[in-house]
Amino acid sequence: MQKTFRIGQIVPSSNTTMETEIPAMLLARQQVRPERFTFHSSRMRMKKVVKEELAAMDGESDRCALELSDARVDVLGYACLVAIMAMGHGYHRVSEKRLQAHTAANGADAPVVTSAGALIDALKVIGAKRIAVVAPYMKPLTELVVDYIRNEGYEVVDWRALEIPDNLEVGRHDPARLPGIVAQMNTKDVDAIVLSA
Repeated sequence: MQKTFRIGQIVPSSNTTMETEIPAMLLARQQVRPERFTFHSSRMRMKKVVKEELAAMDGESDRCALELSDARVDVLGYACLVAIMAMGHGYHRVSEKRLQAHTAANGADAPVVTSAGALIDALKVIGAKRIAVVAPYMKPLTELVVDYIRNEGYEVVDWRALEIPDNLEVGRHDPARLPGIVAQMNTKDVDAIVLSA
């Protein structure tokens, strides 16, 4: 018997990638596994990728969790890595716990995963210790991301900030440029390359 999972996504209002990329990945899984998925989003206002807008946007995540729990989703994904990492070391744990508590209080207890938490967990799962990072953000925000990852116990050997301030332009960044960008970086002896772009 096929089980259908409701996937809730908390996304920045200007994000144009997560609601296409996540469904595409999970719909591809449906070709080889019996699960089925539906997708449900709630948006937080954000246009420019700057710390002030990210903090204001994160303040809307509580509302989004409640809205998605009204739909009785099975899991919620908070799809903005830099918003979480800009809030301080370890904030993904605080955010995930707080948002999950909102779903439980609404009678629809569902786990929450942030993209920041998923990245940290994935690095652990693959056993990476030394990494390189490419991020679309301005340099000061990219430095916060690098510092956050380092604080989680990983060595960031090299990193690049693509310095794209407008979130719509982040979505338009051509991923075909990434191999050329990475080729210019120090990736000797790295275990993984994180492409947040």
